[in-house]
Amino acid sequence: MSKKLDAPSSVRNDESRPGLRASQIGRARSARTRIRDVPSAVPTSFSKMDEFAIQLLLDPHITALEFRTSLSFSGREVPVAMFVADLADGSCVAFDIIDERPYRDLDTEGLALLALQELNMSLVEIDHAIIYCEPRLTNTRRLWSFREYRVSTELRASIDRVLVARQRLTIQSLARTVGLRDPLPVVGALVSQGVLAIDPAKQIGPRSVVGRRSDCWPSKGLNWFGKAGQ
Repeated sequence: MSKKLDAPSSVRNDESRPGLRASQIGRARSARTRIRDVPSAVPTSFSKMDEFAIQLLLDPHITALEFRTSLSFSGREVPVAMFVADLADGSCVAFDIIDERPYRDLDTEGLALLALQELNMSLVEIDHAIIYCEPRLTNTRRLWSFREYRVSTELRASIDRVLVARQRLTIQSLARTVGLRDPLPVVGALVSQGVLAIDPAKQIGPRSVVGRRSDCWPSKGLNWFGKAGQ
């Protein structure tokens, strides 16, 4: 379920870059932990947070991600436990895992909603069932398992040249063009490192489409977190 809280309509004019750019939200005063090493980025008591963080990191529509432990509102810090994501369309979404979040009384809950509204963030409530939804769960686990696979500089450059010229290709076509017999480890590594993008909500196979993370990724209808696609 989702609650819409006055997300901004304008698109930011900062240039899209490979990987996750620095979040504009970071300029606001609040306690936060940057996502660099997922297992250590969130409290260990939150059993599904690292799983969900990986899914967010690999989503091609998300350009920046951070874990927030508080939000600033009217001179006070409101305790929360949320992932905050910047989207490619310039808007911002806060993800609240309702099965994991600490207890908040009515006053704290109200202050959290007001803080989100003041920061122009949309709130999306996530439960464990959504985190374990297939095929996204298996796809992201599989891609992330290749995150440390070594891809040579020459191969990276070759893939980049092909995708600059063609924008997006199926894994099968990309592999044939650059001469890869087993493309999945390479694709998984480059997706995990923020170089390539793929839609993890669809079954991944030879006909799956890949593109550069820095290029605009198409979206139709509703994407997986309930926000209308562009």
